Amino acid sequence: MTLDGQNLLQVIKDFPKQCREALDLPRGISVSGQVNNIVVTGMGGSAVGGDLLRIYLKDANIPVYVNRDYKLPNFVNENSLVFAVSYSGNTEETLSSLNDAKEKNAKIIGITSGGKLADECDKVITIPSGLQPRAALGYTFFPALGVLHNSNIVRVKNEDLNEMLEILKQTDKFNNQGEELSKKLKEKIPIIYASEALGAIAFRWKTQINENAKMPAFYNVFSEMNHNEIAGYKSMDHKFIVVMIRDKNDNNRIKKRMDICKEIMEEHVEVEEVQTQGESLLARMFSTIYLGDFVSYYMALGNRVDPSPVEIIESMKKKLVE
Repeated sequence: MTLDGQNLLQVIKDFPKQCREALDLPRGISVSGQVNNIVVTGMGGSAVGGDLLRIYLKDANIPVYVNRDYKLPNFVNENSLVFAVSYSGNTEETLSSLNDAKEKNAKIIGITSGGKLADECDKVITIPSGLQPRAALGYTFFPALGVLHNSNIVRVKNEDLNEMLEILKQTDKFNNQGEELSKKLKEKIPIIYASEALGAIAFRWKTQINENAKMPAFYNVFSEMNHNEIAGYKSMDHKFIVVMIRDKNDNNRIKKRMDICKEIMEEHVEVEEVQTQGESLLARMFSTIYLGDFVSYYMALGNRVDPSPVEIIESMKKKLVE
């Protein structure tokens, strides 16, 4: 019996194609009027696109807030652009926050494969169904980015997109690197670190390992972890392993902190380093995400579990409606 009952490996390999398709989905969709802030409201895999949008727009003149709750923050008003993102279209927290957005007269764009969300939004970007939400990251990130581009809120360079897609085409390389790194993580509990600027990437690795490999994983960011978590390495157990995501554009002080912390960590646990690839931020973000997806997949096979089903999550959802 195959462990990969839903052929998640092929879904991961098709991710570059997904990204290309997703770039066309927001064609002709935009918002008008003043936009003072952007809110992405969603849960789980559907919210990760918001995390990436936040770090991608860090240097822009408009703040991005990711909402994982039943209500939106009080600052949301008619000059807010709210992306309500639910892959299934039936996520209760997202539907609740959508109603809140309507009450606050926000500008709303729905991103979903269907469900109640599609029915309750006037403007909807419909994405393909049939995937696990966490495997649809391209479909939940690029439509939002496209709307912002179409609305002249941000300017996305074609050369950045082309570089990202060109790097992602190296599927075999990412597959092989992911499989090799998964072997080093076998029977270990990973702790993923990155700079604050790429913290969403470390979080994505953590959640993919949770859901695909069905095991605990943790993440933190530099330099915040230097002010608390690093003290815990004094009694760190060898069952943990560190994966440090490093980026050539990290602040020089962050780079030095990583070097020092690596020396401290290696006295207690193994440390593996992952270097981002590419020149543009989009390329560096998505190349690292792509590698992490392969790592989590092969960790699942190493744990002898099917990476696709998430029975505990589904069981919990059923109990919530009893």
